[in-house]
Amino acid sequence: MHLPSTCVSGLVTIFNREKILAATVSSFLQSGFSDFELILVDDCSKDASWQLAQDLQSRDARIKAFRNDRNLGDYANRNKAASYAVGTFLKYLDADDLIYPHALQLMVDAMRQFPEAALALSANVIDPEVPYPELVSPSEFFQRHFFGRSPLGVGPSAAIIRRECFEAVGGFSGRQFVGDTELWLKLAERWPIVLLPPALVWWRRHEGQQMALEMKRPEVLNVRFRLELETLQNTTHLRDTQKSLAERRLRSNHARRLLSFAVRQKPLAGLRLLREAGLSLSDILRGLRSYS
Repeated sequence: MHLPSTCVSGLVTIFNREKILAATVSSFLQSGFSDFELILVDDCSKDASWQLAQDLQSRDARIKAFRNDRNLGDYANRNKAASYAVGTFLKYLDADDLIYPHALQLMVDAMRQFPEAALALSANVIDPEVPYPELVSPSEFFQRHFFGRSPLGVGPSAAIIRRECFEAVGGFSGRQFVGDTELWLKLAERWPIVLLPPALVWWRRHEGQQMALEMKRPEVLNVRFRLELETLQNTTHLRDTQKSLAERRLRSNHARRLLSFAVRQKPLAGLRLLREAGLSLSDILRGLRSYS
């Protein structure tokens, strides 16, 4: 049977979000762009999230609600949601965020304007050198990421992804703390990306959100550092001399970051992270000079 094509698959992954889920779903349904399906996937919530998801499904034919047989965790559940999608584009919206009514149309228009792009990100740069949307080639992306203002630093709610590219790289690896950044880097290695205006979604701040939980775990600093080192070593878009310079900068900047953490917050934890990071004495000395 031939199924009608869908432009966008909205993906909302859920775990214990009964108090705010309805507002998130409502923001998507109020979009000025209408060619979408909205997939809700509950990851064995312990509150009434699943019952609410079923109720929302009964009210709107565009909503499809699913529940996992067992708790998969954040990134595995994102992949699960994508497995149900039929749209050309994947549009994640975390269950604690809101998308503005104009945002989806703007994102789709940009991806249609640049069909060679795998990903579009609502960037954090409010004063870009050229107007949005901007197509960034892989080589230019890695130049900016390691030597200028990186386009990264935003999560899935600020992204729209071409589904065939998402599937080509295997989706999210599940790597803790950095799974979204890792995926953006994988996509940018193979395809251009598009930069979009900032503030297309509203990020709800609360104690239970993933970002707040990560801020309490200082080991995240080293996890992100290792991802950057691996990316630098594996990219084909920088020359060896550029890689050497970028690694030196990366190491000294990370040393400064850990030294600052040790001085301002937790001295013993900061020193432990310095040892675990594998930084050399020269890295630390350069970090000290820049820190002072």
